[in-house]
Amino acid sequence: MQVFVRRGSELDCEILELLESEGRTSLDEFRGGGRLAKEIVAVAPNWSAVLNNKSVGIFVAGIDQTVMGYLLARLSTTVIGETATIEQVFVTKDARNLGIGDALISATVDWAKGLKIVALDALALPGDRETKNLYERAGLVARLITVTTDLRD
Repeated sequence: MQVFVRRGSELDCEILELLESEGRTSLDEFRGGGRLAKEIVAVAPNWSAVLNNKSVGIFVAGIDQTVMGYLLARLSTTVIGETATIEQVFVTKDARNLGIGDALISATVDWAKGLKIVALDALALPGDRETKNLYERAGLVARLITVTTDLRD
């Protein structure tokens, strides 16, 4: 079994839509997942347009030729310079612990360095230990924790 990672292409739209749907469903397992799902709008059914957007990096990874995970990072200009934020990373449950997530993060770090990005941020929900561990293995560590309360009645 050989893990591959590559930039997403138009040919990946269908699998990206399926993986995104599975990933968004899994957000409900974690505190804050519902709110994050509202704040980070689903790409589907617009994967084709997003794949052609120069301010977005999309990577797919899997084993042999089967795509089992994806990552979406978005570029932005901040007070410290050009940064990238990993907004979505998801590996289907049966393919976890095979190195697919690590390959996605590694490719994203290389992409960001190639663009001379000054920082790479990533989103993880409270209690999502798998995602936090994935980021930490790649050297991404917490720099800010946001706490909240819902003030609506």
